[in-house]
Amino acid sequence: MIKRMGKAALGEAQFHYVTALTDPQVRALLKRGVAQMELFEETPAEVETGGKRLILRCNPATRDREQARRADQWQCVRDRITARNRAMEQKPRLKADTSLRQAQALVKKYRLGAWVTVALEGRQVVWQEDAAARAGAAQLDGCYVVETDLPMEAATTEQVHERYLDLTRVERDFRTLKTGLLEIRPVFVRKAQRTRGHAIVSLLALKLARELDRRVAPLGLTVADAMERLGGVRLVRLGDAEWGLWRLADRYPVAQQEVLDVLPKLPVPMLSLGKANRNRLKNTRQGRL
Repeated sequence: MIKRMGKAALGEAQFHYVTALTDPQVRALLKRGVAQMELFEETPAEVETGGKRLILRCNPATRDREQARRADQWQCVRDRITARNRAMEQKPRLKADTSLRQAQALVKKYRLGAWVTVALEGRQVVWQEDAAARAGAAQLDGCYVVETDLPMEAATTEQVHERYLDLTRVERDFRTLKTGLLEIRPVFVRKAQRTRGHAIVSLLALKLARELDRRVAPLGLTVADAMERLGGVRLVRLGDAEWGLWRLADRYPVAQQEVLDVLPKLPVPMLSLGKANRNRLKNTRQGRL
């Protein structure tokens, strides 16, 4: 989420932005009447204020998931309070103040304090729900607002919303680069030029991984699955061994051929793995430009 200073810096650099508003910011818009709950539908809606465009949408799947999560958390809290109350009846040496602190910690942990209160009645912890406050907490379940300074002629409402959803792809690519398929970290080079080169090579590898993913996804395969299958592709020798001539095979097993069929068709290379080339492969730094 881009804050006020970031937006100003982007404007000075003549860049535009697409960002999401925080929950308090969205509630402030509702309070001022800039946005209305009726506009939060599955189809994105747009309002304009202060020279900025606001894209409003409600994701039904996210709404249902957040409501189910909140219900599960509240059930968990009640179960643990009930278990503690039962223990208090069976063990007179347990302290009631400790029970209350534990209950308060649970309410705070699951962020239920806006509509749940707990108190002591004798040695038992009791809870109370505020139905109106609970409805207010659930008001924006699945709802979000995207803000942009892009002019309408540059991007429609749907295009702005789609660009915001691309954030999930960016996050996925960062995971792929850092800890997933490519593992750009740790970096074992020190000089700035080599570090930049390492990053550029990793980004090029990411582009290859994304293209491979696009091609094998219809097959129900991941990039890792495709790489595992392609690992079985082997060179075959042409003629006598002393000639040192090799090429790719003409036919492969079904699993490998399925992946190869969705890749760009390239001419089958003929390779010479004579002594000079074998030495170069063993020491890749030797003779490197």
